[in-house]
Amino acid sequence: MNADIWTNFGFSVLALALCLIPLWRIALKIDDASIIDVFWGAGFGIVALVCLALLDQHTPYTTLLALLPIIWAVRLSTYLATRNLGKDEDPRYTHMRKGKLARNWPKYTAIYVFGLQGALIAVISAPIWWGLAAANNSGIGWLSIIGAVLWLAGFVFETVGDAQLSAFKKKHAGFDGPKDEKPVLNAGLWRYTRHPNYFGNACMWTGIWLIACQAPWGWVTLFSPIIMTVFLVFISGKGLLEKTLGKREAYVDYMERTSGFFPLPPRKK
Repeated sequence: MNADIWTNFGFSVLALALCLIPLWRIALKIDDASIIDVFWGAGFGIVALVCLALLDQHTPYTTLLALLPIIWAVRLSTYLATRNLGKDEDPRYTHMRKGKLARNWPKYTAIYVFGLQGALIAVISAPIWWGLAAANNSGIGWLSIIGAVLWLAGFVFETVGDAQLSAFKKKHAGFDGPKDEKPVLNAGLWRYTRHPNYFGNACMWTGIWLIACQAPWGWVTLFSPIIMTVFLVFISGKGLLEKTLGKREAYVDYMERTSGFFPLPPRKK
């Protein structure tokens, strides 16, 4: 018999805690909380591996449901680790540690940075720990096929979007002109959406949820892609990023012409 849903959830939380506690201590030692960003993708892969290990028998369905988030986790964490290697701490965290937070920085990061991200990973990964526990004899049906196709489309969108952004940043790394004149990426996928990587991410998690729907009561984990998309669009992703970028005239012009999330043809001014 496979582990039940709450056993999967409990062991997932335990595994995340065993990773996050030493990671938090390392972040304090090197004065760089940005390492949590690299762990974000990896955390979902850890949940999938833990739940996969708790299975008594593996089927094409359980392999599919576990393998897709693992592939995404490896790709995203590798990309972020490579991008952040040798860089200073992300300005978001540097700004946080100033002022009133400086005195209680260790406690603040433990709860609101590392703890919060760990909790989000545990909750958002619900289609994984629910679907793998409830799978029983679930096969790869039409919901799984649609979910896998949507996941693949999202994976391509996120991967290509990140690659185009990296190439653009490398090309303009030596720019030293006025901030308002700094070039804005408006080619490739970025011509149709200001955030192809976030759109791709949302597609992938919706796809994973659809695959989980093949298992009994898997649909109840709908909160997973909803939470992921809300954070990407309104909280830690698009919303936070555009508060800074929106101060540049060139980016404001880009915003007026380009869809904020869903890929659409550019608008005429």
